Amino acid sequence: YNPTTYSWEANPDGKYAYGATCVRKCPLHLLKDNGACVRSCPPNKKAQGGECVPCDGPCPKTCQGVDKVHSGNIASFEGCTIIEGSITILDQTFKGYQNIRTDFTFGTRYEPMHPDRLEVFSTLKEITGYLRIEAVHPEFKNLSYFRNLEIIDGRALTERFAALYIVRTSLTSLGLNSLKRISSGIIAILENKELCYAQNIDWSKIRESHDYVNQLHNNKNQTVCNAEGLNCDKQCSDEGCWGPGPSQCLSCKNFILGNVCLESCNAQPG
Repeated sequence: YNPTTYSWEANPDGKYAYGATCVRKCPLHLLKDNGACVRSCPPNKKAQGGECVPCDGPCPKTCQGVDKVHSGNIASFEGCTIIEGSITILDQTFKGYQNIRTDFTFGTRYEPMHPDRLEVFSTLKEITGYLRIEAVHPEFKNLSYFRNLEIIDGRALTERFAALYIVRTSLTSLGLNSLKRISSGIIAILENKELCYAQNIDWSKIRESHDYVNQLHNNKNQTVCNAEGLNCDKQCSDEGCWGPGPSQCLSCKNFILGNVCLESCNAQPG
């Protein structure tokens, strides 16, 4: 501590605790943290440049994807920021189901699950495979559980070559307002009878690969959406939106404060 500048400064003569020894540098296989050499970083810190630094938001945590999300594995996604693989949400996710083994004997019985348990995905920022949704539930209306998802890599794709596959759901809007990039694969959004907004998104701003044509068919008729006032907020640009309100725009027509689009810098959200 420098009493002259009233701030913490690096001590050029400082040493690090390494077991019972003091060393000027930590061994290469260890990390520097709070004056000591450690094997791993404590909670709320991540390894960067050979030392532990505070995380900006949730600390990175990689988890494995699954064939389908259900009540038996949903807790394993707590705190995940990267899914190595894919995420699939089906009707069985919410209704529960009886697992049948390959020898046709009964396995685990998975209990029904409320959609709100998908909130564990709120820390997720990247999926290396695909995101597949084929589920109906009276309270499953949007994908805001994935509100911090920024990237779908598409290293694995569905049978329709899709990285984002949303078919026959009860969704009324998407709510993926942090999604910035789909690296490979198409977008397939089909037969969602209550879904508005998706048809008017400029997907070219998100999708990097253009090998195949996107499939967006048989969702809620745009004329009906318009008649019901299910349109993008007036502060959204022509690129479209993920749902209702000025925080769901792909980009703003005028100004932005945080994630909210505003008419002017003097305007206050809400």
